[in-house]
Amino acid sequence: MCNQRHVLRATFAFMVLARNYAFMPLSPSKQRSSPLFKAPAESDFEAPRVVSDNGAVDANVYNIPLDDAAEIWTATVSAEPSIDREANVPYLDSKSKDHFVDDVVLAVSRDGGLGMELLELAGGRSDGYGITVVTAVTKGGNAERAGIIPGDSIAAVGAIASSGSGLDVKETQEVISCECRDFDNTISALTTFPPESNTLTLSIKRLRRWPKVQVVVEYPPSQCAEGVDNKVNLELFAGENLRRALLNRGIVMEDTKAGKCDFCGGKCTVSVDVGFDLLNPMSTTEEKIMARNPKCRLSCKTTVGYNMQEGSLRLRVNLNEWNEGDRKGRLSY
Repeated sequence: MCNQRHVLRATFAFMVLARNYAFMPLSPSKQRSSPLFKAPAESDFEAPRVVSDNGAVDANVYNIPLDDAAEIWTATVSAEPSIDREANVPYLDSKSKDHFVDDVVLAVSRDGGLGMELLELAGGRSDGYGITVVTAVTKGGNAERAGIIPGDSIAAVGAIASSGSGLDVKETQEVISCECRDFDNTISALTTFPPESNTLTLSIKRLRRWPKVQVVVEYPPSQCAEGVDNKVNLELFAGENLRRALLNRGIVMEDTKAGKCDFCGGKCTVSVDVGFDLLNPMSTTEEKIMARNPKCRLSCKTTVGYNMQEGSLRLRVNLNEWNEGDRKGRLSY
């Protein structure tokens, strides 16, 4: 364990980088990967989706301060390969289920230096693995203008390399991976390319807070025991499949008079009284199914917090079990 702090002035101009050693062993995980890091599209924790439309929320509103990021960053190792991860190779992950790791690609000019400081959170290993993060960016500098913020970690560095001469010049994109690397390896990746490479393409890992949706679920009062509140308050993560989220949190979808859903085989229809705009758009098929019930959704085909939105959602379940007395007893919204 070494607590001595070193400041290194890199060979390229005006870039100051800080180093602080702290040894952290990187232990293989028994799981293939964190469920919040890279989830399948139909999983309970689908990564928040951002699309280019007017309803999309700027993901940067969920950025977190440097001190929080330093506490949450960790490294995960998978014993088995996956689609985008090699076996036994550490990758950056979040310790907290309330945060996720996002991918950001930024082009940063080298003219006048990159203008950022780096801190080694974990390192001191013989294999060069560790965690290195950005701790500061120079006001008005290249890193700040590109969009780098304190708490980011550089996962890869790329640049255009030229070879040949005259009419035979060829340009290729070269990339050096430095995800989960210590200070020295990160500096090496940043300084490997020749001065002629005026711009670096940085693949950034950024911790963000998971957007959440506050949900009130109403049962038919006639389904509840006397004195039992028919409303249940839940907190869902943006990107969760609504049906799975409800079932996983103990909501009983038991509508004896309803037909089975052709998609999930369950009784999954819900009525949305508040927060319809927090849900993903209906498919053409769902629109046809719900043509006579425009406030209803097939929960198995519904994503909450669509486009990284936060807000409040109020819905009813087991719709065919609501009798006339139940309906009269409801508040108006």
